[in-house]
Amino acid sequence: MLTTRCPHCQTLFRVTTEQLQLRQGSVRCGSCREVFNGSDYLNPPQAVAAEIKSAAIAASAPEQAVESSARLTLMDFSAWQGGTPAPHSESNMQDELDALSKAISDLQNKPWREPAGMSAEPEHESDRDWDEDEPGFIQQARKKQRAQRIRKWLLVLGIPLLLLVLLAQLSYRFRDEIAVRVPESGPLLRAACARLGCKIALPAQIDKLSLQSTQLLAVADQPEHFELVALLRNQSNTPQAWPGLELLLKDETGQALVRKVFLPTEFLPAPVDKSLGIASQSEREIRIAFTLAGPQAADFQLTLFYP
Repeated sequence: MLTTRCPHCQTLFRVTTEQLQLRQGSVRCGSCREVFNGSDYLNPPQAVAAEIKSAAIAASAPEQAVESSARLTLMDFSAWQGGTPAPHSESNMQDELDALSKAISDLQNKPWREPAGMSAEPEHESDRDWDEDEPGFIQQARKKQRAQRIRKWLLVLGIPLLLLVLLAQLSYRFRDEIAVRVPESGPLLRAACARLGCKIALPAQIDKLSLQSTQLLAVADQPEHFELVALLRNQSNTPQAWPGLELLLKDETGQALVRKVFLPTEFLPAPVDKSLGIASQSEREIRIAFTLAGPQAADFQLTLFYP
């Protein structure tokens, strides 16, 4: 709420911005009925509060109380609309004087406190929004710093997560070799595979296996009966799964006559545990007996493979 002072009788009035804008600031004094521009005589709240305080102190003297009350009467009124003003009522004036006397008496009996918003203490910096007052380039610098902090935290949190994902992928891809090289990890890997629907098997690295020697022998006194003899070697440092054998018989011109395939279940003897595979850095002789009818083969070729 704003206050303006009548230049003719020095009476203070409460006014609003809308009242001053209604007639370009022209208002009529409710005490002396003079018309004046209220915008030109606005009073700051600090000055009004100081006058009210001094009037309350001076009210202890009867002579000064009458003078102060006449000078500091605060009245509510509307902007002057023109025309003949309404007659001033003596009863209304008396009511206002009584209200002022009561207000002065209350001020004398209570400790003085400055109105809200009139504190002389400076506002704390933390209560202000300094971002609105800072130059644009400083605001941009602050935004850049925040973005850098966000990227830093993303890297701090993201890199370990990516490493965990990579470790999980490598563990899945090379689970067979890990289970062989680190036997303690076997139960954990098998439990994980039970959930993922995979299985732990022996490594099947065909390049780690080789045939040291091969022979195709005809069985004496038994036509069409043959025996294949081969020496299989595992050159790796880990056990390898048993491979399959492919036998290709050729004629004199090198053309294929017969192709036969032998799986580990067919050529390994019963006592051998096939799930253990062929041990690392070891050799194993393989003997396979079979029958073959038809033209005699002039040459043969034996190849290792994994199904």
